[in-house]
Amino acid sequence: MPYYKIKRKGSSAKQTAWKNFSDYIRLRDCLKTTGSADYCKCVTCGEVVPYEDIQAGHAIAGRTNGILFDEDIVRGQCVKCNCGGGGETQAFKRVLVEEHGEAWYQMKVQARKNSALLTDDQYRLISKYFLTKRKKLQEGT
Repeated sequence: MPYYKIKRKGSSAKQTAWKNFSDYIRLRDCLKTTGSADYCKCVTCGEVVPYEDIQAGHAIAGRTNGILFDEDIVRGQCVKCNCGGGGETQAFKRVLVEEHGEAWYQMKVQARKNSALLTDDQYRLISKYFLTKRKKLQEGT
């Protein structure tokens, strides 16, 4: 008998918020690491890959609402590192600790435990916020 994994469908407001957040992170990091909207340097392995092959990777596993949209701990990461490498969390941690310090990183780890439920209206506000930030980046290029 085949095994079927049942996927829970999240709210469309949350999915749209994630898409706008992810698009913003990827464009932000493309511009920051290569100066181009077309390519991005992976935060963990350093490989330069096309925009289409970069993902918004989380430094801290768990993707709860406490860190899901935290732009401080989400960076452009290649598919190989983000999916195949399990997020390369140790390499990612080294980057963030070097930039912000161990105490800051541990504060972010604790934020992961915040699993506050967000309403669709809150997701729509998050979505609009990151859509606006992305548009500002695009206007600057």
